[in-house]
Amino acid sequence: MSILTGLFLGLTTLLFIGPVFFYLIKTSIEYGVKPGVSVAFGIIIGDIICVLLAIFGFGSFFEQPEVQKAFAGIGGLLLLFYGLKYIIKPTVSFSKNDKIKAESLVKYFLNGFLINFVNPFVFAVWFGFYTLSSSKYTNESEVIICLVTALVAIFVTDILKVIFANKLSYFINPANLKLAFKIFGVIMIVFSLRLFLEFFNI
Repeated sequence: MSILTGLFLGLTTLLFIGPVFFYLIKTSIEYGVKPGVSVAFGIIIGDIICVLLAIFGFGSFFEQPEVQKAFAGIGGLLLLFYGLKYIIKPTVSFSKNDKIKAESLVKYFLNGFLINFVNPFVFAVWFGFYTLSSSKYTNESEVIICLVTALVAIFVTDILKVIFANKLSYFINPANLKLAFKIFGVIMIVFSLRLFLEFFNI
């Protein structure tokens, strides 16, 4: 059944802990549910675009070394920027309120989108999911149902991460939180180095 396959594919992404996961958790801990949900929306929009590109046959284009290299370079620079920011200036604002400005929510949305979308691994995952579902189901509608179910599963689990991280923040003191953010920064830099290695074909 395509729905069960899609649910399985969506839940397997829980095993892929990438840079966007740490940004989602950091935002939810520091700023609250609304900014965290905005990041989750940015992530899922990036995923939806990847699915649409796969459905409309752009897989071969994004598999070209030059394209992957460009995404790796951009993604590496973006993650390096965030990593250094978290290490050098690990601010803890605890500005959790219902009056967060709309432009701030747009910023979190865009950050979630960019960190997710410029990662070549995300394209590889979704093009892989499309190939797998296409080989399993001959009916195009079943393939789409499978991929949509996977998207829904990912979005729901991201929202649950936001809620859990937000609740967890009430039990963490600012000093420990700054340390955690510095660790997140180091992890971001490690991910950026992985992308730079891909960019330089090392």
